[in-house]
Amino acid sequence: MTERRAGIGGRVRFWGRGLTPAIALLGAMTFITQVGVSIMLPLLPLYATSLGATPTVLGLLTSSFAVLIAVGQLAGGYLVERVAPRRLVSVGIVTYAVANVLISTAGVALHLIAFRSIAGLGAGINQVSERLYIAHAIDRTRLAFANGVLSAAGSAGAVLGPAIGGLLVGVSDLRLPFLAVAVTSAVAAVGSLFLPKPPPERPATATPTEPAPIPGPATAPKTRLAGRFSWSTATRILVILFLVQTSFQAGFGAFITTYAVFAQERLDWSITEVGLVFSAFGLGSILLGPVLANLADRRGRRDVAILGAALVFAFPIVFVVEAPRPILYFVSVVGGAGVTALEASFFALLADATDGGRRGRAYGWVTSLSSLGIVVGAIAASQLWDRTGDVGLGLLMTAVALVFVVAFLLVYPRDRPAPTATA
Repeated sequence: MTERRAGIGGRVRFWGRGLTPAIALLGAMTFITQVGVSIMLPLLPLYATSLGATPTVLGLLTSSFAVLIAVGQLAGGYLVERVAPRRLVSVGIVTYAVANVLISTAGVALHLIAFRSIAGLGAGINQVSERLYIAHAIDRTRLAFANGVLSAAGSAGAVLGPAIGGLLVGVSDLRLPFLAVAVTSAVAAVGSLFLPKPPPERPATATPTEPAPIPGPATAPKTRLAGRFSWSTATRILVILFLVQTSFQAGFGAFITTYAVFAQERLDWSITEVGLVFSAFGLGSILLGPVLANLADRRGRRDVAILGAALVFAFPIVFVVEAPRPILYFVSVVGGAGVTALEASFFALLADATDGGRRGRAYGWVTSLSSLGIVVGAIAASQLWDRTGDVGLGLLMTAVALVFVVAFLLVYPRDRPAPTATA
């Protein structure tokens, strides 16, 4: 019995090393922000069409947002060398809040595209700076778990947001949700002012119980990223991670461009039910996401990332074949867990791959260029939809993108976490 209690206590301490006060606060901020985002996001295509947007314009709306996310991520990656990541988090959130106030005033689709692009700039700065903050503030052995907690916190907001969005539209119009985003972002911006300063980062050292280091993302970049990039193990690892994230973002671009319209036109769902799938995604992320992220730290991040992509793959398939509602919601819950597992594992792998020098620049380039995958996915889905008249084919582009995610992960070197006393 004593050994069993000791084992349970060890697991609790193992989890606790990732859930620090800094991550708890960042998670709370993410939750608040995501409540607003999930109020608005399912309604954005409907708002755009109410302003006269065509399928091509919807693709442009998603693409312009993605391009400015890339600009913001790249800028944030360079600025982090001069400005602390925790302060860049504040800058990004404030920019996003102001942009959503402007979105609520849009009179035509062109204005919506412009204001949504400004929101993308703020989102990009915030995204890269919060992940860099985690990389500096968290024990390297718990990176996937910490990133998973952050994703789960955002998903918790996604559970609540769509229901609020449906209520807001019921009492007002499609403009009010964007004001709600501005309010929640402003609250998160205030919270960001209290993020603690992370301790100085110390390079990882091998312990006597660890096997000899092998060439891979955790070792080779230490000497390569500090200087010029060349076609080496370090560069190859970063290129693979870039391709993984680009493919995943392409899937997201296809999904966000087509899902809401597909659900309304093909499934005859109400606006409220369109948002409920986002809640189901969030539920899966909350219940299973941190568990899978913890598994990634203990058993291997590459393999859990592949598992996550596989869990998401079924989502567009069951929707296009118009499966019964219980199956649709079940697959949505499982898909939410898969998204968190994939996202948490990716950022943990990226942190390991940049555990040398110029981490900010590497994060900026990888995340910014991969965000352009949203453009590829959005344009491909919208053009396929426009040319065939079948929005379902556009939604299937999400599944195609996930096939590429798995293919690129399979050529990534399998990571082997060092054994721990509590593993």
